[in-house]
Amino acid sequence: MAEKWDALRRGLIGAAEAGTVADLGSALSAQLGRVVPHQGYILTGVDPASGTACFHTREYGYGAAAARRLIDGGQVEPDPFSSGQPLKGPDRVAVLSAEDPRYRHSFWAHEVMAYEGVGSELRIALADGRSVWGQLWLLRGLDSRPFSPAEAGHARRLADALATATRRYVTGRPLRIHGLDRTPGVLVVDAGGRITSSTPSVGQWRDQFTGAPRSSCEGEFESLIWSITQTAALQPGGAALARVPTLQGWATLTSQPLQGTGPGAAAVTIRPASGLELLPAVTAWHGLTFREGTVVEHALEGLSAKQIARRLSLSPHTVNDHFKAIYRKIGVHGRDELIARLAH
Repeated sequence: MAEKWDALRRGLIGAAEAGTVADLGSALSAQLGRVVPHQGYILTGVDPASGTACFHTREYGYGAAAARRLIDGGQVEPDPFSSGQPLKGPDRVAVLSAEDPRYRHSFWAHEVMAYEGVGSELRIALADGRSVWGQLWLLRGLDSRPFSPAEAGHARRLADALATATRRYVTGRPLRIHGLDRTPGVLVVDAGGRITSSTPSVGQWRDQFTGAPRSSCEGEFESLIWSITQTAALQPGGAALARVPTLQGWATLTSQPLQGTGPGAAAVTIRPASGLELLPAVTAWHGLTFREGTVVEHALEGLSAKQIARRLSLSPHTVNDHFKAIYRKIGVHGRDELIARLAH
């Protein structure tokens, strides 16, 4: 029996070698489906520095329309299943079913889920002691039995491997900034999360974010845009940032309130990331310490090791030790390569 679970963990972690976000979701679903059968899934990665969604894929899952239905219903649910938020706390797995009396007053369970044909959800927070890396929702239809406590237990046994796979999917490829030849894209989003207008370049960015042709990822890009605008709406000043790992390198999504177009409207900008902008997420994804992140920041400013040592009141030897740890964690061979990968 132990060999079975070890094989499942290896299979899940091996899914990190997937080429696209869609491939990652499909591979994780296939492995997990061996012990927790399901009809659909939603996989969302989270920028660990900002808590904002940074990638998204699904199969028979909720699209942006479901999220808008929650908003249009005027519902904000103060429970672990509030839309768009990963589970928090020591138990990273929970089940939601409309049949469960605990959720007899849940707008999400009785309106949104039913409207989308979903009868039961099993949600897994992709987290460890360091950070939340994302979330995975498994779905069953209205005509299927709810997820059982035993199946929730199976998911708990594999939660660490799922979190590891998600993190390795991001850190397992060479670190690089998205190419500067890509024209920034701008979208206008209304208070309900609907994209009302956009620049022509948005279409090029769209396929970069999903990692697949538009026809096979209907609604996924819109869901990512909805997520950042809703995150921004809850922040002081109404702005939010997500650093997005695409196949061509790191990009950023930013959302800011838009004036003169009605309450709740936002402008979302898509563009290549800068090194300093990316650094907080790189520090988290690659497991750099606070001091190591500070050393990289000063290196990006052009300071030598001796200058960094003076700035941080450290010995040059200690700074060089930090650099060695940074190179190992990020997967580069020296300072020149590190700067080249993070330089804008």
